[in-house]
Amino acid sequence: MKTSLICTVLNEEESIQALLDSIKVQTKKPDEVIIVDAGSTDRTTNIIKKNKQIRLVTRKGFNRSKGRNEAVKIAKHQLIAVTDAGCTLNENWLKNITKPFKNLKVDAVAGYYHIRVDSVFQKSIAPFVAIMPEDLDINTYLPSSRSLAFRKKAFTKFGKYSENLNYCEDLVFAKNLKNKSNLVVKTDAIIYWQMVTNLKDYFSQIKNYASGDIKAKYKPHLVKILSVFIRYLFFIIFPSTFILYLFWPIIKHFHFVKHPLAFIYLPIIQLTTDLAIVVASIQSAKIPL
Repeated sequence: MKTSLICTVLNEEESIQALLDSIKVQTKKPDEVIIVDAGSTDRTTNIIKKNKQIRLVTRKGFNRSKGRNEAVKIAKHQLIAVTDAGCTLNENWLKNITKPFKNLKVDAVAGYYHIRVDSVFQKSIAPFVAIMPEDLDINTYLPSSRSLAFRKKAFTKFGKYSENLNYCEDLVFAKNLKNKSNLVVKTDAIIYWQMVTNLKDYFSQIKNYASGDIKAKYKPHLVKILSVFIRYLFFIIFPSTFILYLFWPIIKHFHFVKHPLAFIYLPIIQLTTDLAIVVASIQSAKIPL
């Protein structure tokens, strides 16, 4: 089962080497690696070019969806494994995520991720953006394209990445695979996902996610976005409940953070999340701020 490993990048000079190193030590080697660069202006492409076994394709201005579609199009092999910049691979990731394809009825495999944190702040934001192990339900789980594999024929038959989307594109794609094909979950196909390091980057991350959800009209997340507006309308009517709301993220997530700073970080991160969603909604509606 020959496998093409694909990835898209844009200005990833700080993280790309770690990804490349993790590809090199895979217990099952990819038969080709294709990286589509969207026009990096930093040292990303120079770092990639030092690895002669990697096929670097430049498509200036491409978003993630276009980049992945292009990579699949030019891939030589029928098994496609997908990861993302900013991640590193467990040494057994490719072996584990391709193993189910020995069953010819399997069309796609959803891998999983572990978060990588270096601070209490990063540990505090993790439950807001990641599915924590205790919350993982393999019956409803939709993989991101950080850890995913599929047959090329399934990609063609059941829908490519939506090229008008740069965020939420992987959930839309994964939902199509789950609904229309035989997708299985391999929780031991692990990649490591690095959390952002500051509140400004976290705000941008959530705003981008919410904007993508709105543009994609992804109903499960649209319900969550609507709930933010409903809860703040409730706070306007019953102001005293807002104080109680600040304790909610502590009650919900303290067991994961387990640090005194969580009493400060978790409410701040909750409010930042809410603000990012509101701003994304206003901008998506093209209402001047």
